[in-house]
Amino acid sequence: MMKILLPLTLLSLNCFAYNRDIDYGDWQDYDGDCQNTRAEVLIARSLSPVEFTRSDNCYVKSGKWIDYYTDIIYTDAKDVQIDHLISLKQHYEAIGSTLTHKQRVEYANQPTHLVITKSSLNMSKGAKDLSEFITRVPSQNKCKYIRDVKRISDASNITLDNSDNEIINQNPTCFNGK
Repeated sequence: MMKILLPLTLLSLNCFAYNRDIDYGDWQDYDGDCQNTRAEVLIARSLSPVEFTRSDNCYVKSGKWIDYYTDIIYTDAKDVQIDHLISLKQHYEAIGSTLTHKQRVEYANQPTHLVITKSSLNMSKGAKDLSEFITRVPSQNKCKYIRDVKRISDASNITLDNSDNEIINQNPTCFNGK
């Protein structure tokens, strides 16, 4: 009797696969004033009084914001997005999969982890980490970006990968006297 051996293929199913919508949800309105985290960040960081789209003041229409990465000024809220300096995907892969849903949502809505940037730049950043996105950041803002990623990773116990740590270690002057 002849035995036929077929190759065994193992499928790796990660039951903890990242799903941004499910794992982190939408912007929250913790204080119940109809302004979610996005609106509150836009209001708090506007360099001029904001205007709203409706009389209930729930949604920001305009203001004056400096793009975190490029220093370009924007006045139309439709032109900007709120970016997580450490992407939610990177957070999930480093520590978020071990947290409760409530803890992940709180992380995603933490204003100290968020910056305002042009919509198209935020879309191009996507889930890229520090080492993948640093080349898109103008030289005058690279140290700020490096410091803030390090600050957030330290404060949130996010383990950065080797390439991110290499960027941090190659830029010690970013941490001198700052």
